[in-house]
Amino acid sequence: MSSYTEHVTRVLTEDREHSAIGTVAVLRFAPPEGEERRPATLGPQSVAAVTDAIGHALDRADAGTIQAIALIGTGRTFLAGADLAMFADPTAVDNVEAMTRAAHDLQIRVRRSPVPILAHINGAALGGGLEVALMADVRTAAPGVHAIGLPETSLGILPGWGGTTLVGSVIGPEAAARLILEDPARDRQLTAEQAQTIGLIDALADDVDAALDAFGAIIATRRAADGHGAFTRPEPLPAADSEEAQAQQAALDAPHGPAETRRQWATRLADQGAPAVARALALLEQLPGSTLREALDREATALAELVRSPAAAASLYAAELLRHGKPGRSPVEGAREIRRVGVAGAGLMASQIAAQLALGLRVPVVLRDLDEQTAHKGLAAARSVISQAAERGRLSAEDAREVSGLLSATVQVSDLTECDLVLEAVPEVLAVKKSVFAELEGVLAPDALLVSNTSSLSIAAMAEDLAHPERVVGLHFFNPVAKMPLVEVIHTPATDGTTLATGLEVVRRLRKFAVRSADAPGFVVNRLLFRVLGAVLASLDAGADPAQVDESLDPLGLPMRPFALLDLVGLAVADHVGEVLHDQLGDRFHRSPGLTAMADQRRRFTEPTRDAVHPRVSEQVTQVFAPVDGTVGSSAPVGDALLRRVCDGLAEEIRLMLDEGVVETVEQVDLAMILGAGFPRHRGGVTPYLDASGASDRAGVGRFHGERFRQHT
Repeated sequence: MSSYTEHVTRVLTEDREHSAIGTVAVLRFAPPEGEERRPATLGPQSVAAVTDAIGHALDRADAGTIQAIALIGTGRTFLAGADLAMFADPTAVDNVEAMTRAAHDLQIRVRRSPVPILAHINGAALGGGLEVALMADVRTAAPGVHAIGLPETSLGILPGWGGTTLVGSVIGPEAAARLILEDPARDRQLTAEQAQTIGLIDALADDVDAALDAFGAIIATRRAADGHGAFTRPEPLPAADSEEAQAQQAALDAPHGPAETRRQWATRLADQGAPAVARALALLEQLPGSTLREALDREATALAELVRSPAAAASLYAAELLRHGKPGRSPVEGAREIRRVGVAGAGLMASQIAAQLALGLRVPVVLRDLDEQTAHKGLAAARSVISQAAERGRLSAEDAREVSGLLSATVQVSDLTECDLVLEAVPEVLAVKKSVFAELEGVLAPDALLVSNTSSLSIAAMAEDLAHPERVVGLHFFNPVAKMPLVEVIHTPATDGTTLATGLEVVRRLRKFAVRSADAPGFVVNRLLFRVLGAVLASLDAGADPAQVDESLDPLGLPMRPFALLDLVGLAVADHVGEVLHDQLGDRFHRSPGLTAMADQRRRFTEPTRDAVHPRVSEQVTQVFAPVDGTVGSSAPVGDALLRRVCDGLAEEIRLMLDEGVVETVEQVDLAMILGAGFPRHRGGVTPYLDASGASDRAGVGRFHGERFRQHT
């Protein structure tokens, strides 16, 4: 029995008279009545409603009773694409093929329409929503719209309702390759202005009346260019031996980065269990010389196969995690008002966090350091973050000046007295952090929050000597703070409800994802990452070949190999965190003599290169980790054996974390690992991969012994 309940999109129709066009049938897509806050999406009944409404308008066009058709959305949405909730139901997925046929039949029919068609993109147009807009002869968009794109390949599928086949005829092969293949991997969507730049949008228009005016002018120009005053449509696909066909091949062989082409990148992803990009690329390659029906049929076959693939199931699970976990629009209930914020410390992390607090909260933020030069250097760094955000177009120059003005620096702790919240970002030494909190408690109001950005130390231990431990909470930001979307919110048994709610509200206002964790060593992400890195370092310490060790985890599809991650984290920091976890959680967290030596000698694991996907392993690693007697120990696995050890370790650790109440649900683990560790979305996070690999079954600890993680989602 299906568990999927569709919120059916309505299509509201009215006729408008336009002096330059005649009678225009305006079709407006709208969410279900009484659910106006929902975006209009496309499930089975919604696709039927949309195709039936457009089909009826086409009947009227054939009968000569209208002279044009216009498609428009409602509120902030044109059409938000396929309803992702549908894909979570295995029985509902069976509807995809029928939905695809309906969309394809309509794509072909609209090309025979005797009247021109307008799509006015008034709001978000994603996936299937943009594919509906591709049916139109002219596309306009409201200025400032910022969610236009084809994200399907990031969901383990591809634009299968005409998008893969037709978008290149609108914007050209190069722009189409970026839109279909690369933008989804980068979580990039287009604004109306960017879409106009690449030719996806013909004109900007504030409302439907302005859109009709622009539509009429564009169609008149095209009629005049025809020479006979007729309205004609160009052929959608290039001939096999045309310049456009050559351009198509060139686009697919173009560089994806400094070390590989788009084709090589797609192959690498397919080898890692993510076939969608390679399938989409193959469809694009086959377009020249095809008829529209042939191309659409290939598109339908590819979509039908992908939608039932493990990668699609995992990707769509990840997408739902992100959708449910994204920052809400409403304030967190029970949070206190924050009017002034302090940051204790003015180093790299402190300055980054201060900038984000000023941007998100729009209240005064004071950096405090013992050294005046350091304090003002941190202030300059924080203001530089604001300037860079303005340069990227994320806020106006006027807003940037205003936010920069909220930042200040001091060496006087008394300047923090009026703060409602002070966050410490000082070195990872418990005694130092305790002394900072003790000093702050002496000058702050009793209900002012004390917040730690520690990545591994106990929040409860920091608060144990305070008069008010209930107002202490952890907000663990990840580096670089501006780019990393996750904040772990750490609560102790003493943390009161107001403090926890306020911490969550701060994260919400910074537009970041919050994952709650109990006060346990390493919290969520670092605990699991260092279980991985510990296995890698243990193999190195036992004498395994460094290059083989580094490439052993490639099947996981992580954004970087272990050695590059260690260099990014910093070897001294990694060594410290590894020691903390070993001391508090035992021998399953490897304490690495080799890592300590590398950190003491200020060496690196990798050498930066521009001619390879992954940086080369430094010769220094072999020198430091080489066994004294030249023999390799029995516990030095590489390749599949090391990958299996890593997976088994992850499964064991996650079971223990769930059993100990570090996190409440499997979903929290997956969300944290996707956002904080870059665990691939085509794996669905970490637990679906551990289920599929058999590691879940092998993990013989905790109350979930013998069960798969996804049984508890």
